[in-house]
Amino acid sequence: MAEKIGRYEIKEEVGRGGMATVYRAYDPLFERDVAVKVLPRAMLHDPQFRIRFEREAKMIAMLEHPAIVPVYDYGEEDGQPYFVMRYMTGGSLADRIKQGPLTVAEATRILAHIGPALDEAHRRGVIHRDLKPGNILFDQHGMPYISDFGIAKLAGAQTNVTGSAIVGTPAYLCPEQAQGEELDGRADIYALGVILFEMLTGRQPYEGDTPMSVVVKHITQPPPHILDVRPDLPPAIEAIIEKAMAKRKEERYATVAEMVEALQRLAVVDATLVGGVARPAEPTVRVAERTRPARGQVATPSSPPVVSAPRPRRRWPGVALFLAACLLLTGGLYLARARLQELASLAGLIPLSTPLPATATEQVTPLLATTTMMPVATATATATPPLPTDTPTLPPSPTLTPAPTTLPVIGGADLIAFVGDNEIWTMGVDGRLEKQWTADGAIKHDLQWSPDGKSLFYISGKCIYEVVFSTGEVHPLTCFVVADFLEAFEIAPDGQQVAISLNRELYVVPFDRERLAKARSRIDLAAMKGCYTYTDLGVKGVRWSRDGRKVALLVEAMGKARREDAIRVIDISACDSTKKFALDTFPAARFTMSGYNERPLIPSYDWDGEFLFLLNSDIRNNGFGFLYVYNLDTKTATLLDPVGTRCCYRDARWSPDGRAVIFAYQDINLGANSVTQLYYIDYGIIGSGAKIQPLPLPGDFFTNPREKPMPVLRPAP
Repeated sequence: MAEKIGRYEIKEEVGRGGMATVYRAYDPLFERDVAVKVLPRAMLHDPQFRIRFEREAKMIAMLEHPAIVPVYDYGEEDGQPYFVMRYMTGGSLADRIKQGPLTVAEATRILAHIGPALDEAHRRGVIHRDLKPGNILFDQHGMPYISDFGIAKLAGAQTNVTGSAIVGTPAYLCPEQAQGEELDGRADIYALGVILFEMLTGRQPYEGDTPMSVVVKHITQPPPHILDVRPDLPPAIEAIIEKAMAKRKEERYATVAEMVEALQRLAVVDATLVGGVARPAEPTVRVAERTRPARGQVATPSSPPVVSAPRPRRRWPGVALFLAACLLLTGGLYLARARLQELASLAGLIPLSTPLPATATEQVTPLLATTTMMPVATATATATPPLPTDTPTLPPSPTLTPAPTTLPVIGGADLIAFVGDNEIWTMGVDGRLEKQWTADGAIKHDLQWSPDGKSLFYISGKCIYEVVFSTGEVHPLTCFVVADFLEAFEIAPDGQQVAISLNRELYVVPFDRERLAKARSRIDLAAMKGCYTYTDLGVKGVRWSRDGRKVALLVEAMGKARREDAIRVIDISACDSTKKFALDTFPAARFTMSGYNERPLIPSYDWDGEFLFLLNSDIRNNGFGFLYVYNLDTKTATLLDPVGTRCCYRDARWSPDGRAVIFAYQDINLGANSVTQLYYIDYGIIGSGAKIQPLPLPGDFFTNPREKPMPVLRPAP
């Protein structure tokens, strides 16, 4: 093998498959190791094979997703095509399985992470067609990625394959693929069923003396009973595998999300039946009204708060009807559902460790009963064609013309921005005057208002976009085109600094629009005038303190033989590394969230900037779980249940004045029939027994139960 391919210096061969050879190489331009995948010279005479190889590079580049191994570059060297990918240092799922069977929780976590990537590929008409443990790779933090879309094809594309060879790996072929029939995303779901069986047992469901004998079993024989191999598994796991591996694709799960939902519900049921969600030993504790109490104290409301009646629901144009997916309920699931309904009657708060002490403070009129009106701008849309630019731009989106109106101010906020059907929407804090601001369909996350409230920032792919509310313009602030992934962008309260998580490394730099617009990599960020980087742990999220001297990081830390999400509060006010800067890390030894032992993830969190945190566990639908408040001073946590059904919540955020809370909610007792709702309530009424109402969105607005609404509140002028 040549010592160089393009600019890449070859170090060693790390893998060889039927279609290509993979080398570890060094990229001198960005000073990092990469994986270079090349077509064997012996295969160059096969034009079909070469076309397939070149198609792989273009397809992966098109399928940009945090759970797909990213492509950095591709080209041709001396007539030999190649492409350059991120070098994955954590091994493959096949390596993990060799060490022994995984638990249901571990297997579910892996599928939950890669599932959105597969569903996104399927929505774009791309099928992997060769999913197997060897193509699921881990990074240095233990996060799984899908690799090797090399034999994927666009659904419905016409191909003429000569010869009798079947494209794919026999042990994971669905019946229709083995018989050369037309495929869709359910071919990948079948392979995931095989992989799930293998993760839980350490062996493949079908074995044979020859590859063809294995293929025949996929076509003719039902899946073997997994409980015969591992009788210790929950009985309902068998139904999940049988549905994923159904011979007729119409009988399989329609999406990976649906399959993962079934696994996550199984985890909730299992935890409930064995006492994972305990009945409180003491009477429920009431969280008091939030009136900026002294540190370590909470207030008790002296009278029931006034809750405004819900407004009539109005249908929004362009919102699809919600179609609830039907889940397969076994006898065990039925019994657990009854148990969950019993638990749901225990509304209120369950103290963990030492509860936050309740002390009386002055009475405050409930926020929902007192509002002020502020002038704002609403918008009407007219289509305008996009202008060509040298930087990445969004597809055509509405141009908005301001019109004078007023909005109420509640909790110091006058406007809510959130995500629905992958688009940015805003509405007043009372649920009125909803508007759509984007129309590109791209996945968006990490919404944040500018400190002056004139713009909204969000992340999509590797780019940070800005929505300018005075004009309706949506444009990229910057794109980190040579990074693996971008996970956080958080502007300091004073607008002078910004914290960015790039490749899970934290960079705190001046919020200089001109310099940020030129940044393309972590090297560019490190070169900016600033004093702080943090690479001790993988950083997934950032929240600032009110004074801008501290940040609370969502990190991935090493727990007992596994990686766990945690929140670490650090002081960045001084650059002297000899000073103590880690102020607290939780939950860790502080408290245990329900469901955290099974899935040690923190899907969402928020900080009031002083001493109270909101965070939730991961129970269902990609991040809805039990909601907690943690006190940084007293080092204690309390389980919150604002709605009164115990589960499930996500995306809880404090209002600008810290006296109200907004959150997304799903009623777990309704199973697949639950819908996502948004609530904006006075923090002080939680646990008081007052009945609260959701914001008046149409019941079918959030069509995807796994979507993250991520509401953020704009500080009123």
